[in-house]
Amino acid sequence: MSDETPASAPKRPRTDTSTDEVAQPPVVAEHSPAVGGKTVPARDSAEPVVVAPDAAPVVEKPAERIVYLTTPAVPVKKGNRGVGSLIAVLSAIVFTALLAAITAIVGVASGAPLGFSFLAQAQFYIPVLFYVIGFLLLVLTLNRASWSAYIIGSLVLAVFVYFGTIGLGLLGTGIIQNTQAEAAARFAAGLRNPFIVVSALLAREVSLWFGAAIAARGRKVKARNVEARVAFDRDLVEKKAEHERGSAAAPTAD
Repeated sequence: MSDETPASAPKRPRTDTSTDEVAQPPVVAEHSPAVGGKTVPARDSAEPVVVAPDAAPVVEKPAERIVYLTTPAVPVKKGNRGVGSLIAVLSAIVFTALLAAITAIVGVASGAPLGFSFLAQAQFYIPVLFYVIGFLLLVLTLNRASWSAYIIGSLVLAVFVYFGTIGLGLLGTGIIQNTQAEAAARFAAGLRNPFIVVSALLAREVSLWFGAAIAARGRKVKARNVEARVAFDRDLVEKKAEHERGSAAAPTAD
């Protein structure tokens, strides 16, 4: 056995990490660029960085003052058709009475005894029918027109009554069954019929004077319509002026 002892192995440095702390790299605080004069600290890299803009100063606005403006109702133009139609119907009574009287007088002049038996015949009321229809159409068309329009309209009504009475009378007596010569002769006789001629002339006169009454009321209706419109415009101007004064007197905030 040799006297030399083997050289011991070199000692290794102690690497026990149970008690020694592992050196960590230094933490450097990162800052985001200054925004609006303020430095915003950076967040974790996993979270997005949201930079809020500078809050604007809050300015309190004064409460608005609501003013309700009540405007007057627009006036509606009044017409003359309703009353005019009533007058036209009443004039038909006068027309019928005058036609009956004239028919009786013509009969007496021709040698017949005075009587009103013709009132039971339907043919007597044919011109009355056309008079009522024609005058009503005239009133509905002219409405608030002046008397000059009714003067012209009365001539149109007379023609309407004249040819309407001839035509309906011929149709009622079977003219469509006559020959062309017979129909022409009957039509010519109807043109010269005294009863039909008197009916047309009487229709012109009665509608003329009752048309004057309708036109007179039409003038009053037009005048009232103008007055209502003027009053509406005046009230509207006053309401607007009142609204402007109220708006000017309202307190204003600084």
